[in-house]
Amino acid sequence: MKILLSAFACKPYAGSEGGVGWRWAVELAKLHEVVVVTDVTRSEAIEAELADHPIANLRFVYFRPRWLARVPLNSITAQLLYTAWQFSLLPFAKALHKKQTFDWALHITYSVFRHPSFLGFLGIPFVFGPLGGGEDAPFRLKKSFERGEMIRDILRAIINKLALVDPFLWCAYARTTVILTATQETKMALPWPFRKRAIVYPNLGVDSDANTLIPTRKEGDPMRILFVGRFHGLKGAHLAIRAVAEALRRKVNVEFTLVGQGPYESELRRVEQAEGVAGQIRWISHMPQQELFSVYQTMHCFLFPSLHDSGGSVVLEAQAKGLPVICLGIGGPATLVSAETGIVIDVPGLNEEDVVQRLADAIMVLANDEIRRAEMGRRALDHVASTMSWESRVRGVLHMLDACSHESSNRDAIVQNK
Repeated sequence: MKILLSAFACKPYAGSEGGVGWRWAVELAKLHEVVVVTDVTRSEAIEAELADHPIANLRFVYFRPRWLARVPLNSITAQLLYTAWQFSLLPFAKALHKKQTFDWALHITYSVFRHPSFLGFLGIPFVFGPLGGGEDAPFRLKKSFERGEMIRDILRAIINKLALVDPFLWCAYARTTVILTATQETKMALPWPFRKRAIVYPNLGVDSDANTLIPTRKEGDPMRILFVGRFHGLKGAHLAIRAVAEALRRKVNVEFTLVGQGPYESELRRVEQAEGVAGQIRWISHMPQQELFSVYQTMHCFLFPSLHDSGGSVVLEAQAKGLPVICLGIGGPATLVSAETGIVIDVPGLNEEDVVQRLADAIMVLANDEIRRAEMGRRALDHVASTMSWESRVRGVLHMLDACSHESSNRDAIVQNK
């Protein structure tokens, strides 16, 4: 089978969207011939990697319309640039298809449900997703957001609602064979006619190592807690700081490390001061992924109270290193953690203070029961190895494609017999 993969974000050994695009491309190429169309800004990193480690059946094509050639890709321009890129891609993709004749088209990044992809107009089966972006938390859990963060969150909610009446999005979804969404929340955020054809299927995977050992904690040692993520209000780091502070007030023996950076850092520092734990939290700025993996192995628990993440690759990474996870029952992280691999806090009816208390309770449970903490770590390792590896994620989608192909063949045979 020959696959055209649209991955605007695609970068070897990266986190977030870039890493997702790269891994889907690599895993698909293990079984099929894959041509990836991505933005020109990705070429240097991709070509350097392929020069050192060529991959059979995988080829990259770099696209950027001429009228966007001088626009830099950064955090300010990314969304508008991506939208313009998508609206310009179809003629380019049609020319590729005319030369190479693809069997399937897949769109993988950006993985946001409110941005259309028009590859369904190639006239071949089209898989759109897995997509995210429809996740949200109740307003009562966001009351402590500082003003700028609150405004951005409200604008995001408005844009999500406007997507329901976006004619371009309706056209794009109407031409899909399969729609995949990372969470049930995003499935329900789709325009209503297309929800029935959507399948909830997280787009994230992780590399697991059978030789990974569960981090051990000796009697008298503090339980070392880790948070990793971009410093935005929606990531919930402020709730994590408050929960750790509450645990310390309860005389729980813990140490807390925050890894990340972002515009919300000054607010997080203010929360640290207000909670009386200044100097008791270890702050680490952004670090390369391989160094981060080493940090995981020095910890005992992963705390990630995100308020609306579509996925949460760090949640899988933590479990792959044998760490139980404490998270909220909202969005992507809740789909990646079970009662056997962590503690998920249900939030219906809770306010911010209630959530902080429940998070502190969860910290106490794991800190005071080493047997349970270690067993959760073992089950986390088994969970990611059996169901959440990159290989299993991509093969699952390929099975869906095979099923769709057989169903289509059967329909054609029935028509011909008539």
